[in-house]
Amino acid sequence: MSASLILTLSFLTVDTTIDKKGHTTRHETIAYTTTAIPYETRQACANAKQEWQFAVGAYQMSKRPARIITAVCTDSATGVVE
Repeated sequence: MSASLILTLSFLTVDTTIDKKGHTTRHETIAYTTTAIPYETRQACANAKQEWQFAVGAYQMSKRPARIITAVCTDSATGVVE
């Protein structure tokens, strides 16, 4: 593999509990996750970066707030970061 996409996402999680008396408690937390996804070429990594932006936008419109914190492609052969 010569390129990797380093991706960090944040999203809102909501936990709702109902006690025995029927009272509802809602707890909102912003969660973060980071992953590195390997690709054969830097162009494939750049294409995936754009696809992730579309996917997160669609998820945000349909479900709950989410955003990309970082989306960086690194090329291990040349050292290029984009």
